[in-house]
Amino acid sequence: MTRSIIYTVDVAGALTAMRPSEPRSEDFMQRLVAAHPELIADHDGALLLIRREQPIADSEDGSGRWSLDHLFVTRNGIPVLVELKRAVDTRLRREVIGQMLDYAANGTAYWQGGRIAESFAASMAELGRDADTELASFLGSTSDPQQFWEQVDANFAAGRIKMVFVADTIPRELARIVEFLNEQMKADVRAVELSWFESESGVTALTPRIIGETERAQTEKAARSALPPITRDAWIAERLSPNGPELVEAAGHFIAMIEGGGGRAEVTSAQASIVAMLDAPGGMLYPLRLVPERKGSISLTLAYLVNRPAFAATEARQCLLDDLVEIVGPLSTTNLQGFPSFDARKLNDPSIRAAMSSYLRDLRTRAEAVV
Repeated sequence: MTRSIIYTVDVAGALTAMRPSEPRSEDFMQRLVAAHPELIADHDGALLLIRREQPIADSEDGSGRWSLDHLFVTRNGIPVLVELKRAVDTRLRREVIGQMLDYAANGTAYWQGGRIAESFAASMAELGRDADTELASFLGSTSDPQQFWEQVDANFAAGRIKMVFVADTIPRELARIVEFLNEQMKADVRAVELSWFESESGVTALTPRIIGETERAQTEKAARSALPPITRDAWIAERLSPNGPELVEAAGHFIAMIEGGGGRAEVTSAQASIVAMLDAPGGMLYPLRLVPERKGSISLTLAYLVNRPAFAATEARQCLLDDLVEIVGPLSTTNLQGFPSFDARKLNDPSIRAAMSSYLRDLRTRAEAVV
């Protein structure tokens, strides 16, 4: 398809011709999309960059076999996987499709709860920005960061994702494949043709064209994505029992421990976990959650607790981490803004249960001391 010249007219009436051009490099395109994700956004609206070159594992314990160009999320907690190629790259025809499907299939299979929040925190730290401030700016003051990350994890685990192919020219073969996949898959599939124009003075103009967004596909997917209500017992039977009776027993101990301490243990609205809910003067505390990931684990929600005054200081969260390690041993991560976790089956040991009950009482006391 031949692209026409774009003409711009300034306030003085001067005419400038913007002629079809091409990006300087793939890296330049990637940096541009990372800085201005609105260039590839569709009806879902604003996108939050989680990370460039996001590692994707191909096994439960894998560190990352592949590297995704960009990982974004929408305000509705939909993970957006983006692969970007220049039109001159011959892989744009078919290889990029298989590449993206590899990322999506393995990412949803082996992604661990909390990893997206951890990636975002790491990205912000590298840029010298505060992750909480950036997230609050993106979500707005009325949104709950905890519920947002829970929804992100639930969507990723359930395959409710968006796959986006970006290029300065989208070949017809790729456009047809994208439209077909979007009609057939639970995931949303898009291609964004980011046409390039430049003036003689070096000014660049970009015109995005979205391919694959059809009303029929969106209506069908909206109907399929609604989560039916689920009881706590049904959630345990569905999400935990496939990993054996010891995990189901541990889930019972987790619930009894929370309720025995005066709290509540409920399935979250995103149905991604059973979360511990403790009343505290500064508002409800959500210190622990039971998740199916890692064949059943309990996470200390430092990513949420960092927003509470009592745990805002690094030293306070380090203390929480160290105390938990003393009880259950090494955790999945030492990230003080992440979700360090341990095997839930450890709660089947009465001595560990007793120590964890004391740990929760102490955590609540610390939260109550600073309001």
